[in-house]
Parts: sequence; C-alpha cells; structure tokens
Amino acid sequence: MNGSDEIDWKNSIQNLKRAFIGYDDTHRFGQMFKNEICIDDVILIAQGQNSNKKFFLCGFVGSEAKYEYVYGTPDTAQNRKLRFTIPKERLDELELDFNDSTWGESKQPATLYHLKPDEIEADNKIVHLLIAELEKQIIKQLMDNIKLSEERQTQIKALWNKFKSEIKEEDKKFNNQEIDNLIVQWNQYKDKITNDTLSLDDYTNTLGSPTATMPGGYLCNFLERKTRSVLGSSKPGNAENFEVKLNNDNQTFFIKSQKKQNATRQEAETYFNDNIKNLLKSIVSTPDPLEKIRLVEETGYSAKQILMKLAVLDNLPDFLYIYSTQWLEELYNEFIDSDAEGIFTKNHHVCIVAKKLLEVDDQDKGELILLSRFLWRYGNSKAIADINNPNVILYGPPGTGKTYSVVKSLDFVCQGDSSRYEVLQFHPSFTYEDFIEGIKPKGVSKDGNIRFELVNGVFKNFCIKAKNSPEKSFYFVVDEINRANLSTVFGETLSLLEKDYRHNSKGTKNLLRTQYSTLIEDLINEDNEKYKHLAYCLDNNEVKFGVPENVFFIGMMNDVDKSIDAFDLALRRRFKWIRKDCDYEVIEEEIRFRGKEEFSNISQYVKACEKLNNYISNDLGLGKSYEFGHSFFMKISDIAKRKEITPNNVEVLFNLYLRPTLKEYLRAVFAESELDSKLVEALNRFKETLK
Repeated sequence: MNGSDEIDWKNSIQNLKRAFIGYDDTHRFGQMFKNEICIDDVILIAQGQNSNKKFFLCGFVGSEAKYEYVYGTPDTAQNRKLRFTIPKERLDELELDFNDSTWGESKQPATLYHLKPDEIEADNKIVHLLIAELEKQIIKQLMDNIKLSEERQTQIKALWNKFKSEIKEEDKKFNNQEIDNLIVQWNQYKDKITNDTLSLDDYTNTLGSPTATMPGGYLCNFLERKTRSVLGSSKPGNAENFEVKLNNDNQTFFIKSQKKQNATRQEAETYFNDNIKNLLKSIVSTPDPLEKIRLVEETGYSAKQILMKLAVLDNLPDFLYIYSTQWLEELYNEFIDSDAEGIFTKNHHVCIVAKKLLEVDDQDKGELILLSRFLWRYGNSKAIADINNPNVILYGPPGTGKTYSVVKSLDFVCQGDSSRYEVLQFHPSFTYEDFIEGIKPKGVSKDGNIRFELVNGVFKNFCIKAKNSPEKSFYFVVDEINRANLSTVFGETLSLLEKDYRHNSKGTKNLLRTQYSTLIEDLINEDNEKYKHLAYCLDNNEVKFGVPENVFFIGMMNDVDKSIDAFDLALRRRFKWIRKDCDYEVIEEEIRFRGKEEFSNISQYVKACEKLNNYISNDLGLGKSYEFGHSFFMKISDIAKRKEITPNNVEVLFNLYLRPTLKEYLRAVFAESELDSKLVEALNRFKETLK
C-alpha cells in the first residue's frame, strides 16, 4: 500500500454504497450509479442471484473513467486509489446478513443505497466486518512487502528472544503495574476531554501550583514526562510547541500562533477552547487507529510527538512507543519496501510487521512495552555503523557515554558474542607495529641477546578473523583514537578503510602489499605452516592485506583534547562523524535505573545541569565541547541521601567532580587571578534553580 494512495477507510466504509453489476451506463439504473458515485468511494458489488450474501469490494479509477469494475487483484487496474479487494474465496466466509440492513430494504437490485451504521445495527455489523477484512488485507500487503531477508528476519528474532530472556521478573512486574496505573490516570484526562470539561489549567500549569491537581500536574507534563517510563519519550521540542502555555510568572500566557508572549488568561482561554480542545477530543473519541493517524498528521499543532503519545494511550497494541522521526524512518526503511509518507503511519506499519514477525501478543501489555524498547535499542545500535557508513567517529565532551553506549550496543547486536568486537585505547606510543604488523622483541635468547620476531598487530589479526567468517559482522572499536599519530599507525592501509576499497572475501580485489609482505613470503617459504598465519591473504603466492567488508571501524574521542589535530583531512573524510552531547533525559531516567525512589525535584535538578552547561559554553565562551556530560551529573544519586536534591548536594558534586576539570579548561582562557571568581559564579548558576 503506497502512502500517497491511502484513503480514509473508516469514513469510506461508512459511506459504503450498493450497486448491482447487471446494468451498464446505457441503462437508467447504470446512469444513476455512474452519476452518483465519487472518486475514492468504496463500492459494494453484489455477486450472482443471491445478492444478500456474496459481494466483493471494488475501487474505481481516475477522473476520465468515472468508475471501473475490476475482478481479481488490484494490480489489474492502473492508477487505483483503493488498493484492496475481498477475494472471491472469502465471500462465503464473511457470512454477512443483509436481510435487516439498508441493503435489504430495496426490491430493485439496481437501486443505490448508503449503509447507515450509526442508525441501523445490521449496517454497523457489516461495516465492522468490512473494516476487519480490510485490516487483514493491510497486514497481508505489509507482510508481502517486507524488505528483510529471511536471514535478517532470523537474526532479529534471535535478538528479540535474547533481549526478552534478559529482562528481570521484577522489571516485568514494574512495567505491568506502571502501565495499569498510567491508564487509570489517563482515563481521568480522557473523561474530561470527551465531556468537554478539560480546563486550561488541566492542560498547562506550573508544577506545585494549587491548581495542578491532575496526574502529573497537568496534561502536557503528563504526556511528556509522566508516561515515558513505559511508553517512551515524546519530546515537544520546547514547551512553546504546546501552542499555549502558562508563563513562569504564573499569570500571563504564551500563545505561539498569535506570537503573544504575555497574553491574558482570557485570551489564552479563548485560544485553548477554539483550537486545542476539539483537536484533543477528536483524537480521543475515535477508536480507529487509522483515523487517529489522519488527525495527528493533518493538524498544524506543533508538538506532534505529544499527540502521538495521546493516540498511543488509547490504542496500545496499534503503535510503537517510539516517536522520534529519525528512528522511525530508519526502522521503516529497513523493514518495509513501501513509501508511506506520514511518520505516524510508518510507526503503525512497522508495529504491524514487528508484531507479526516476532509473534507479539496484542493483549500482553508488558510484551508490547518490551517490543518498543527492543526496536528502539535495535535502531540505536544499528545507527552506530552500517554498510553505507562502515567507519564512524563518536566525538563530544567527556562523560557523554560514548564508550558505554558503543559497548552496550555491540553486546546487543552481537548477541553477547564478544569475539565479534575488539575494544582498545590508543596512546601516543601506539605504532604501526602494534596495529598492523612489525618486528618486535619476543624475549631473550640463550646467549642473552634480545630476540625479535615478525608479529601481526591487533587490527590485522582482527581482519583475518573477520575474513574467515564473512557471514557475520565484526566491530573494531578504538577509544581515544586521536591520541596516537594516526597517519603512522595506519600507514599504507589507510585507503583500505574506505567503503569502496573494502575486500570481498570471495575475490582478490582491493588488496595491497605492505612493507613487510616480502619478509612474510620469505618466512612462509622457509616453514609454510609456522608462518602462514602472518598472511592476511595469499594472492598467487604474494602476501597481501585488505580490510574485509564485514568489519566496521568505530572510533571515539573527546574533542576538548588538543591532540584532535592529529586527525588530518585524509582521515576525516573516511569517517562518518556523530556528535554526542549531554543527554539531560538520561540524567532523569538514571535515578530510577539505580533502584532509588525518584527524587521529588529531579526536573529542577536537570534544569540546574542545563544552566551550568549553558554558562560554560555561552557566558564563559568555551563552546559546547567544554560542557559536562550526563555521567558527571548522574553522580548526584550517590551524594543525595534524601528524596530531595539540595543545594548542598549540588555543591558537593561540583567540588568533587566538576571544579578540577573546569578549572583546567579556564586556565587556557582566563588569567590565574580570575579563575576563582569564575568558578564561584559557575557554582552559583548550578545551585540557583534548587534554592
């Protein structure tokens, strides 16, 4: 099903029309049929004499041919808007009874009728059966269009089973309890939305305000923060994208579309009632996921991710709890060979395929949560390095989790097989001999002299291992990659890293001789078995080296390190560069991860962390590379012993972990006499939000 060809199934079926195929447009009944139908109508066409039992659905084409009857598959007609028909073998299985329906009222088979599901129960049953049939057709077509190879499907199933097996029982129990609690809380909002009693204060408020009495304080905060522990993070971008919000003065309001920074309560009430309440009610009121998708994708409301979360709460089995456009695009493009346009549509389609592929039970809310977490982790892990970008550098400030996230992702992708990835750290004395090959001391001889041998370096041995298992992916990871002299370390092998110069294990293309190839050939000629392991490849008895296609090279570095200049242009252009900055959401989530009760003022603490980093990068003029990563700020969980993070806790964290590093940063910019005052101001900025 192409996204550009989708129609509103629910409305189309509710406007479903009856036609009898026995007349063409030369007959008056045929003329009536031709004149009354419209492009994109869904037509119910009777089959044979027993017209109250047998039928199939038919689309009709373009503006020139007003309608067209089509038997068989949709592929037999061009430019069709309606992509599905009910196969003839399914007609009897549906067992629809039209005797009490609008259809059954007519004694003249050529008369055209609308079904009325809102008025006639028999018509309602017909509509629901047709929707169910169309949903089966959608699932079938999506599964027919699955892009994943059989081998890849098997790999993903294995990853899924391993992922599930590692989830602790207490975590499963927590997920089930949490989702049940959230649904109860959500129903409080849903009741207000559907009966038109949702107030502006229920929608936007200040946490801690006497009027913030609903779950999570108010709806925007509930959707953005309160639900994310099990239903994923849905980011509005900033609070202004909620279209109308209460300002910090607790009196005036911001209205985005009107560009009013200090609107009155009356102006905000009017805007909320006219523009937001009906949108929320429309999304909540329809049970149909496709209609929810249409409402979310067609609105001009800025915080689309929040509306997606709203729809998810009502239709837990129909969507992934993932809202990021980037990751949904990645998953859709890998899983499905189609071109749906809307990101929420892609969410729905990937959800359908993933549930079918991984055999997820729609009724198991805990497993639905795990499915979304699995696909999120799968997407993140896959994004580190892929076939189109086999060489990646992760860079950013210290403490942003570069090494941690890479190793965790590789352990996931490699299903715990640590032999498929190698992690090492470069340093100034790391050489070509350590990396590729060279003559190195290997003990002392009987006469007391140092004994030298030709040995392979760590990267060459890794490439040999990968070449011998071409069906698997291998990952070579280098931490602090900029601390070695890279041109010297790589030597003549640098060009082999490029995607187009990778070696295919089945051929001899993209191989080159190294500076020690001749020596290895001589050793092999002396003793074939003893020294053959030194050769990556023998091509007509010539020793050559290559980098296999199934090797992915991942480097990491802190870009505050002055040795970043070691990365010359020849190296830079061969790598995909991914920046990692402080992730404030991780700070908030990690508190729960550590098994502690959630801090009551965690949101204020996160704002304090942001203020400190903004002071460093903007006010001090050091730039984002000198900000602190989230791992520094997460140390607060070991310092704060009570439910509330205090200014004193923050001061302890600053003095123990942040002050020494920041002082060294400042030495390069400010005079020694200015350092203390700058550090005092940094601490004050860090503490002021918690006062």
